[in-house]
Amino acid sequence: MAHPIITLPLLFLSFTMFSSSLLCSARTVKISDVCSKHPNPYNCNNILNSVPGASLGADLNSLSRYIITSAHVYAFDTITLVHNLTRSINDKQLKQRYQACSMDYDDVLLSLTQAQQSFVNGDYKGMKSNGQTALKDVQDCDWKPGNDQSDLPNKNKYLEDVINIIIVLADFLAGVY
Repeated sequence: MAHPIITLPLLFLSFTMFSSSLLCSARTVKISDVCSKHPNPYNCNNILNSVPGASLGADLNSLSRYIITSAHVYAFDTITLVHNLTRSINDKQLKQRYQACSMDYDDVLLSLTQAQQSFVNGDYKGMKSNGQTALKDVQDCDWKPGNDQSDLPNKNKYLEDVINIIIVLADFLAGVY
């Protein structure tokens, strides 16, 4: 039997080598592979190519973290726009639309927070499900009646594209692709 003074350092060294091999073997994907699964590959390419370093191949975990955070920031910016529009509009129909969108975006922010938490916990099915819920809420805002001349429809479309990337990334992380 080996002496404990020798066994402990060997166990530590083995654990360190195993852990670092796991960290170094992060799964990378090509943007083209991710975007081939997206409903709008062109927009997906534009979005992912704007991520620093992603054009060379992206680590799925880093890319997912970045995209979820970006979606959350963008949703927060959009709800700020909705609140400003609600305060400044006189048209009753548009005011009601913006108020409904405000509630939709409260749900979007909650779903993106839950998607982030699911990602952190390694629950990629939950990440996808929360992404799908956020996507539905953005689409609900986009389908409200009214002749909207603001930037809200464009912001909704962009966020839909970003959230669809989250959904695709969740499938990659879960091993579907």
